[in-house]
Amino acid sequence: MTHLPGPRQQTPQHSPELAVSRRRPPHAAATPLARTPRRLRCARRGTGPRRFSTKVVPTFPSPKEEKKKGRALHNMAGKESTPAVGRKIVPFRMEQEPTQPDPPATKRARRSPEHQGHLAAGGAEDRLSALDDATLHAILARVPLRDAAATAVLSRRWPRVFATLPRLVLRPSTFNRRGFPDEGGEDRCEDPRRWMDGLRRVLNARRAAPVAAFEIESQLMVAGPIFFDGVFRELCCRSSGLLELSVASTDYTDECYVLPPTVYTCTTLASLDLYNCRLRMPSKITGLRAVRSLRLRNVAATDADIRRMITRCSAMERLEIHDVHMARNIVIKAPCLKKLDIYSYRPLCILVKKAPVLDTVRLSLSYGFPEHSWSLHDTKDPDTHYSVREMEEMLDYKKMAEKEHKQTNETKNMVCFLTGLGCVKNLRLHLSTEYSEVVSIAKASLLKSLPKKFCLLGLKSLSLTLDHNHEVLATLVSCLLNSSPNLNDLRIIELRHPGSPAPLAAKFWEEQINANECFLNHLSSVSFYTDSLFEGHSCGGICKFLVMHARFLKKMSIEYHHSQVKPEHAAKLEAARRELHLWPRASADVLVELTPVDRFPCF
Repeated sequence: MTHLPGPRQQTPQHSPELAVSRRRPPHAAATPLARTPRRLRCARRGTGPRRFSTKVVPTFPSPKEEKKKGRALHNMAGKESTPAVGRKIVPFRMEQEPTQPDPPATKRARRSPEHQGHLAAGGAEDRLSALDDATLHAILARVPLRDAAATAVLSRRWPRVFATLPRLVLRPSTFNRRGFPDEGGEDRCEDPRRWMDGLRRVLNARRAAPVAAFEIESQLMVAGPIFFDGVFRELCCRSSGLLELSVASTDYTDECYVLPPTVYTCTTLASLDLYNCRLRMPSKITGLRAVRSLRLRNVAATDADIRRMITRCSAMERLEIHDVHMARNIVIKAPCLKKLDIYSYRPLCILVKKAPVLDTVRLSLSYGFPEHSWSLHDTKDPDTHYSVREMEEMLDYKKMAEKEHKQTNETKNMVCFLTGLGCVKNLRLHLSTEYSEVVSIAKASLLKSLPKKFCLLGLKSLSLTLDHNHEVLATLVSCLLNSSPNLNDLRIIELRHPGSPAPLAAKFWEEQINANECFLNHLSSVSFYTDSLFEGHSCGGICKFLVMHARFLKKMSIEYHHSQVKPEHAAKLEAARRELHLWPRASADVLVELTPVDRFPCF
């Protein structure tokens, strides 16, 4: 007796049939009728003949149908064999034995997006996509912006990574055509309108990704202040997370690019580098508290503006001032300042008023070639109207420099600077030949030592690049040595020029330096570089004095460039070595040597 398919019987929750039905995959049927091929089921609905037959009909099924039919017949109870290939089996309406439960279906796991990204077009493995975003950012940051955008074709992930590039570096030629020739190797802009449009498109594509570092160098900022004000407003105000900002205006006309007020409102900025800009501090400053590194190069600012900016950067650890125009007095109040670098082409009065953790200081004063270093901002008051004749006089920078040198007391400025360095451990001074001429104009003379409350008690290393045989500068050297009782390392780089005075003898230093209570009790290493080894024994003065009186000196190295000694100078070199060994020594363990070097000292 055949059983027709009827409604599914209810089974208890603990029955094995229910457990089997729960594990049965969707494609497995519950009754023989459901396992009937789709072609016959369509026939029963009236779309074909309703005649059932048991004969074998030869067909040529597709591989997909063949696999499906073989799996269905394999699940039928009592059937151990599989149907022959190329035959279609029409089932009878007969009673079926209980079927065995199908094994759980296992789907093939899809490849993850990361794994799919490893395969580029053509089946080649995309190893670049396997790198993390931080590594890709580091790679893209080392190439120009235009090339970084073009390399997006190398990897499927690079377009997204490029849109989130944390550092943007813009140069005048960033948006030029690739075939645009650079005349003389100069980095110049081909089309200003195209350049600004390219910058706008780059920023618009980064709406969801903030810029962490922005570096721009352009000569268009003076001509298009409104456009760039909008750029800095978007970077500093609308997008959060700006940590580094570098602005360089390459328009070297008399006008400087005025830094927009929005920069002073940025609260996340940690590094600020300004070149050829005009500082105009707003009445209310809400940002710059987080700045740790401040670099001012060729900027124009008044005394009040530069003082307010330095004071506002209360977390600043490094300050670099290189060629500041207009300002003549710099007051430094920075409780976290650790490193200070100042380079000036004209006299400055520098007062370090509050810097308790200051560790390293470098000061370079070079007053040569004022026609190349001075600008109209050094002599012109922006709030005063001048006649044509007065403007012509201001443009004579050499004359204006000489006038300012006569009105400045450089001796007083140097003492003012040194009195604020009581906690400094490393001090480097570079005083040019022109500085020695300017400091000689002042009638005031330096003391042999600073007042006791301003002594350099923390100074451990001192490097001097100057003409130490100049009488005024020699007085400065002795003042520094007498004011540094804990000095351990001393380095002197000799600056000689045509017309330099004769070397000072050791007796001069004996008169200037107090041998009882001073650095001679702690000095352990001395390095002296000379470019005139065979001209008057310039090292025989101060070097001989130190060897004779430094009780704990371990090494005295007199350096010279190897190009100074020719084969015919062998006898002179040997005579110089013999003379060094004849010097009286306060320390029996001191090593005195002549050392050739391959590099000139870096100033």
